[in-house]
Amino acid sequence: MDYDSVLQLVMKRRSIRNFKPEPIPDEYVEKIIEVARFAPSAANCQPWEFVVVKEKQLKDEMVDIVKEASVSTYKIGQTRPPEERHPSDNRVAEHPGFRDAPVFIVLFGDRRLVEALPLSAYLHAGENGLISSLANTFLYMHLAATSLGLASQWVTATAQPLPQALIKELLGVPRDYRLYDTMAVGYGVESPRPRLVRNRDELIHYDRYDMSRYRTNDQVKKFIRTLHEGRTATRA
Repeated sequence: MDYDSVLQLVMKRRSIRNFKPEPIPDEYVEKIIEVARFAPSAANCQPWEFVVVKEKQLKDEMVDIVKEASVSTYKIGQTRPPEERHPSDNRVAEHPGFRDAPVFIVLFGDRRLVEALPLSAYLHAGENGLISSLANTFLYMHLAATSLGLASQWVTATAQPLPQALIKELLGVPRDYRLYDTMAVGYGVESPRPRLVRNRDELIHYDRYDMSRYRTNDQVKKFIRTLHEGRTATRA
């Protein structure tokens, strides 16, 4: 694979929030996990465990758990000033878009494996090594899905305290495992709009930080508003 192929792959990967209910081949799920298990991890501890959920009743129960938790998420979002709210702060997830995806891949991490780190790193980073490792394998999962022509969504809502506890109980996952996030995967209903990406020249510094590129608080807030407006437009 050459550089341009890698660049096109990462540019093509987007979170899709509406899925067709039609199934995907089992071999695609296996290929996604095959790529994911080669992701880099802290001290090569490979703390990941994958629970593939295809049974409709289980998926429906997971969606109901997310919907229940979204009431609290909405209330939390309302504590922000209106102009600072993320678009999802203003709604309860009554019909989560990922509900129709034929497969959920729930990623868990075994906290015990952070002890594979050198003691100094373990004492300094703690569970950060676990989180970084899980983030790596999760990204690999999405890139693999994209390479197979599939759509995927990075569902963070399942990692919140209430959904995490209930989903672990639902799926029979050991209590000391950490639910990182869930990937909904299938065929997308539509293609998303191009993603806003910061200009390369704005974020690279050579040898020392270039203070001429330091963004003021107002510039950061303006950038966040632009992101939020783009998400609202995409959902319109």
